[in-house]
Amino acid sequence: MRLRSIFTGFQSRLAKLVFVRGEMLRFKFFVLLALAASGVHAEEDPFADLKKGQPKEVGAVAERIAVCNHFAGEEPYDAERRQEIADAMKKYRCGKLERDEAGLRKRYKDNPGVLEALQKAHDW
Repeated sequence: MRLRSIFTGFQSRLAKLVFVRGEMLRFKFFVLLALAASGVHAEEDPFADLKKGQPKEVGAVAERIAVCNHFAGEEPYDAERRQEIADAMKKYRCGKLERDEAGLRKRYKDNPGVLEALQKAHDW
């Protein structure tokens, strides 16, 4: 508890410094510090649960399904965002995803765990 109290006090002082000076760079540092302290790590795989226990190729396609569904629903509100979405769709080979998924579903038709993982990816 004492450590939490010290950290909260530090956050408060840092927040005052950030907003008093009004510098965005310091604000970004504050956000980064808060994320680091909360235990969020950039190297963690957000799809780890989805891919757990699956063959490598199934995990890769499940991740592609989730990512492609995300970007397919994004709004291209300006040219830069439109390009970001197009780049992501190309990087994850979203145009070939249906074919790749169908091949896995056929190959693993008798493996309910694989079929479930692929379905969960659509619901991600």
